[in-house]
Amino acid sequence: MLPLVKEMKSKSEFETLVCFSGQHETLANNVFELFDITPDYKFSLPNKSRALNEMTVKLLNYFDILFKEISPELLLVHGDTTTAFCASLAGFYQNIKIAHIEAGLRTYNNLSPFPEEFNRVAIDALSTFHFAPTKSNAKNLNNEGKKSVFVTGNTGIDAFKYTLSKSYFYPLLSEANNRKLILITIHRRENLGNKMTSALLGIKDAIRKRNDVFAIIPAHPNPIVKNEVDRILGNIKNIKILPPLPLYDFHNILACSSLVISDSGGIQEEAAYLGIPLLLLRDTTERSECLSKNAKIIGTQRDIITTEISRLLNDESLLNGMKIKSLAFGNGNASKKIVKNLLSLLKKGDIIK
Repeated sequence: MLPLVKEMKSKSEFETLVCFSGQHETLANNVFELFDITPDYKFSLPNKSRALNEMTVKLLNYFDILFKEISPELLLVHGDTTTAFCASLAGFYQNIKIAHIEAGLRTYNNLSPFPEEFNRVAIDALSTFHFAPTKSNAKNLNNEGKKSVFVTGNTGIDAFKYTLSKSYFYPLLSEANNRKLILITIHRRENLGNKMTSALLGIKDAIRKRNDVFAIIPAHPNPIVKNEVDRILGNIKNIKILPPLPLYDFHNILACSSLVISDSGGIQEEAAYLGIPLLLLRDTTERSECLSKNAKIIGTQRDIITTEISRLLNDESLLNGMKIKSLAFGNGNASKKIVKNLLSLLKKGDIIK
């Protein structure tokens, strides 16, 4: 959201206030510093509070108090997180207009991704204005009878483009020594447990004996994830487990990668923007625009993952065939398009009446 915040703050028509939930504070502070933005409000949400019910109750209470204090005319939320859902619900209860950034993404399966699919459907139901990254997302919203739908691209690409550097250097990359660099991430809630174990074992089987590969896996701060990553991949010589990376480092390491293996949503957009081959550790995707281009869904079954990774690493033509760049999710100007639409809505009296 920070590229959008910067664009909003450049317009005198808006007084733009930023609220931070308090989750993963070290990582978040790095991003705020990168974009030179200081949150106006921050909640005390402890990192150990990971149960969805507990988080939801706390966030709803925090947002309820905040909205009563500042009485905003418009609430902008991004994506499908529990924070975004709770902010939207609290805002709806106080009759605040909601603008959903990254609206209209769908798998039509409430358990995949979980709980994100429910969250984004609920946020769209509560929203007055819908800013869809793609025409396909907008079509989903139109089919559901939503009004005030705008196709803008995703602000996530704005942030990605903002952080990329042609002169980037990370000392660890020198360890690759001309080997193929593979970036791995896994963290989704629906993959916790047996699915994550199976996926990590599949990655281990495919990579551990290869001298032509160097893999990096920034372990998610969730201790359940980190402990499993350490247990299965911790002693593999050509796999380097790192703590969570600052956004600037992560984006530029992604840009240097020959292959990405991930269950992330945002990485699907970032990899598509650069045309980096991506294997998805998921059963569904809400970003189907990247399939049959640079990305392929491979699930979490151990033997399938091993086969699919090995297949690409053993056949350079197959790997190169997936290096297809796409601007389906935007060209880095989503924030400007969103603000242009908001200014038009403001002028027409649709935001403040």
